[in-house]
Amino acid sequence: MLKHMTMIIAISVAGALAGCATGPTVTSETVIVAGVGPVTVEQMNVEIVDVDPDARIVRVRQGRNTWPVDVPEVFGDLMNINAGDRVQIRRVEGAVVGVRPARRGAQAGIVYSETTTGPSFQNLPEKFVVRTLTLTAKLENFDPATRIVNYEGPLGPRTHTVVDPAIQTALKRMKRGDMVQLTFAEGFHFQKY
Repeated sequence: MLKHMTMIIAISVAGALAGCATGPTVTSETVIVAGVGPVTVEQMNVEIVDVDPDARIVRVRQGRNTWPVDVPEVFGDLMNINAGDRVQIRRVEGAVVGVRPARRGAQAGIVYSETTTGPSFQNLPEKFVVRTLTLTAKLENFDPATRIVNYEGPLGPRTHTVVDPAIQTALKRMKRGDMVQLTFAEGFHFQKY
């Protein structure tokens, strides 16, 4: 068994950011990803507080902040992760890879889909895994000059830069207050050290 086991998992944006009143300490670097452009790779060093292998939840802590990390089955069992272990979580900010109007009466929400590294994140450092996130949110505005879309979803107000010209064109046709489904590709890496 390797001394420094590497396990890749997907973590919820909500889990990583929610419940952190003052927020965790995050360092970041920018890398260029093929087909996307510059993306930010965030890194957090945390401690495992608790592991629930049946529910596939790992609770992590940084300072006073704790939050759950959902570990999908595709990443194996959690037998090698224990309370007190130190882990490094690296997350690549999601790139907008699709947009469409939400169904009438849709509520804000998040749906995750497991995927493997695809063309949207081919140049990611190390062993990242990519998953798709579809977010139903209320469109605030899209500024074609800056390529920034503002929306309010289940995690509150957020902004993203849109690189794909087809998505920019679709956003120009939508108006403030429209419920939309934004699809993101996000990369994650989880390493025990």
